[in-house]
Amino acid sequence: MVIRFAGRNLLYFDEFEFDLSDGLNVITGETGAGKSILLRALQALFGRKVDLPVSDDSYIEALVSLPQERLSQFDIGEDQIVVSLSLGRRWIYRLNGRMITQGMVEAIFEDLVHFHQQNSQTGLLKPKNQLAFLDVFQNDQDLFQEYQETYKRLKELEKLMTDFDVEETQKQLEDLQTQIDYFQKIDPSQEEETLLRERYQRILKQQQIAEIVSKINLVMENDSPNGFVSLWDVLHSVEKIASVFPAGFLELLKEIIEKSEELNRMAKSILQETEIEDAKEIEERIWAYNDLKRRYGPEIKDVIEHFENIKRKARELEEKLKEFSRAKEKMVQLKARAFSLAEKIHENRLRAADQISREVKKHLKDLAMKIEFFVKIDKLSDLTSNGIDEVEFSVSLPNGERLPVRGILSGGELSRLLLSLELVCASKFSSQILVFDEVDAGIGGMVGNILGRKLKEVSENFQTIVVTHLPQIAVQADRHFVVERANDRMVLRCLTNEERKSELLRMVGGEEIFGR
Repeated sequence: MVIRFAGRNLLYFDEFEFDLSDGLNVITGETGAGKSILLRALQALFGRKVDLPVSDDSYIEALVSLPQERLSQFDIGEDQIVVSLSLGRRWIYRLNGRMITQGMVEAIFEDLVHFHQQNSQTGLLKPKNQLAFLDVFQNDQDLFQEYQETYKRLKELEKLMTDFDVEETQKQLEDLQTQIDYFQKIDPSQEEETLLRERYQRILKQQQIAEIVSKINLVMENDSPNGFVSLWDVLHSVEKIASVFPAGFLELLKEIIEKSEELNRMAKSILQETEIEDAKEIEERIWAYNDLKRRYGPEIKDVIEHFENIKRKARELEEKLKEFSRAKEKMVQLKARAFSLAEKIHENRLRAADQISREVKKHLKDLAMKIEFFVKIDKLSDLTSNGIDEVEFSVSLPNGERLPVRGILSGGELSRLLLSLELVCASKFSSQILVFDEVDAGIGGMVGNILGRKLKEVSENFQTIVVTHLPQIAVQADRHFVVERANDRMVLRCLTNEERKSELLRMVGGEEIFGR
């Protein structure tokens, strides 16, 4: 509840400050005095976006008591808070002296304060608001939440079925699998690539060695296996006539033959011991690595990383195909469940509609409205986010014809209809505070008495704030405030019992009526 409301420099008000009752609070005064400005300021203070005439130094604040469970959601430990608003070119909100956003203020007071203003009854013309009224009354939130979750999942699956291209996905998977098969066939690794290149270099060196020693053998043996035998024969011949040769010739020839034989034996030994591998298989393997790097490189580590990525993509596509396959069956199950839940909600709404219709008719009768009120519920063939119901408020004319509320009732009649609905649903509201701005439009006489009693009844459960011109409502107030003119400014005062009598007398015409 609002414990205290204060402000300064608000249109015609230099300042005001008043304590409110937890019951029925009534604000009266001459037409145009600025009573509604106070209620719009209260709306602004609670985070609502309203058109409010202000100056740069306008300021409003309120001491408010709210349920601890609501405040704990915003990490507020107290059960009373001070909300303030500095008005001007920029609105600055504060909570207990600390700046906060307009959105946070709105969230704190959401559903806790209900404003009924002139022309707000036009919201009744919107089917979604009529459905909302019905659901507030039937109030099976668990059932409705389960339905919405089921419906949301159903829509997600339907979107999946619509957006998902099975053929394209299968083609992508086949392309990826071709790459995967190629990778797996080669099965590359950085270690193997290093070993392959080392092995290939070793084979090349072995081939070079074999080629060299083969040439040595060829030269030494002079293309004939008897080459050295001939040399030894030459040596024996030289020995017989060594004296005719220069000194050292025989020794040099002998040394050349012996060294050549030794070189030849070494070359043969090297050739025999050298195992020359077949380079073709190694070359093919290296070519495969080079091909992978050309496609997905530049390095083999990049190739392996690419391989891991396409394996992951392939798994995702496989899972999507499986999910798509399961989605058809799941959709059938979800749709059946959604219809079952929607049917239960429909039955609840029918019962709520019947009860609302009966109670609203009673209030309308008390408020001198000679019409019959009905809540029409048509069952749709398909599911919507709110179930399978289409709701429309309608009235029955004197000739018995039933027509929608829109276009039939006047503004005053719509206002009384909305009030009747609010009276019916008052016990269902989560609101703590109800605010009515001139709810008495088009009402007077005995109907005004009834309206006053009804507002008094509502105030027993909710703090109620009413701006009114009817003395029948003002007389029911637990606390009565009046807006009066003082020179060119406006002043708000809380009336004593004697002052209330004078104000009530003014409201009914005062001495102009009773002085006759």
